[in-house]
Amino acid sequence: MKKILILVDKIGPKKELFAELVAQRLAGKDVRIVLARFSDLYFEIDGKYIKVAIEGTALADFDLVYFRRAGDKFSGVAATLACYLKERRIKYIDTAWSEIGPLGSKFTSVLKLAMAGLPVFPTIYVWQTNIEKYQDKIIKKLGLPLVAKELSLQRGKGVSLIESKEDFRKLSLTDSRGGENKYMFQKYIDIKDEYRVLVLGEKARVWERKIITAKGEFRHNIALGGKEEFLPIAKIPQNISSVAVLGSKTLNLQIAGVDIAVEKGTGKVWLVEINRGPGLTYDTKISPEIYELADFLAKESNK
Repeated sequence: MKKILILVDKIGPKKELFAELVAQRLAGKDVRIVLARFSDLYFEIDGKYIKVAIEGTALADFDLVYFRRAGDKFSGVAATLACYLKERRIKYIDTAWSEIGPLGSKFTSVLKLAMAGLPVFPTIYVWQTNIEKYQDKIIKKLGLPLVAKELSLQRGKGVSLIESKEDFRKLSLTDSRGGENKYMFQKYIDIKDEYRVLVLGEKARVWERKIITAKGEFRHNIALGGKEEFLPIAKIPQNISSVAVLGSKTLNLQIAGVDIAVEKGTGKVWLVEINRGPGLTYDTKISPEIYELADFLAKESNK
């Protein structure tokens, strides 16, 4: 039997009638029609294992996914889903949805990086109205503590440590959009060192160590009071450089600030996130970023 998934922003009498009429037309042709909401999607990333499901059924079980109506509210998650379907060669309509370019969220980037085999933190994404529904599963998969990231904020803001079920409920109290924001949840990794690598073109040009200064803080962001130590680019480890460059290429970025973490104990390298239009240190006495960027722009203009 062929299975067709019809995704909509919300289910009401008209959408139900639409699905019913399609099913009636295809009666006797061994086709099953499933009507569901974008908000029911569940994304799970763990290394090379990537699962996208709708109400417990994997998207890979469908022969066709039809984006009937996403609206403004679900356009981001629809485009992210399209990137997954395209890479997994699952048929979907309309294919224009995968042409998201730089407009995706942090989760879109995480999904693309994971599909390319890069070492991103184990991640789960569900729509905000389903956080309570899935919190036990999130805890089981990721353990406690875990990290919640508010997708609209940058520079460490909106990043929270979840240590209990009660902390899930507290997210709405600190939500920058009054309960309308989206979160992704990631496994907490004990980090020994975190670095920022400035990738220009296809080369790592600058790297720095980000140092936490506040007691009890787990975020390495300079904007939150951390310190930066610029290091000789000749001494950047190959595994850090290669992950930063490949990550930038995967997202089709020619200028990128790539955050790389080294796990305490294991020494494993993790790709934290990749920033378009990365923040730069303008003090040229301590940072080579501006000069390296200027030289890169001049070189590109002469090609």
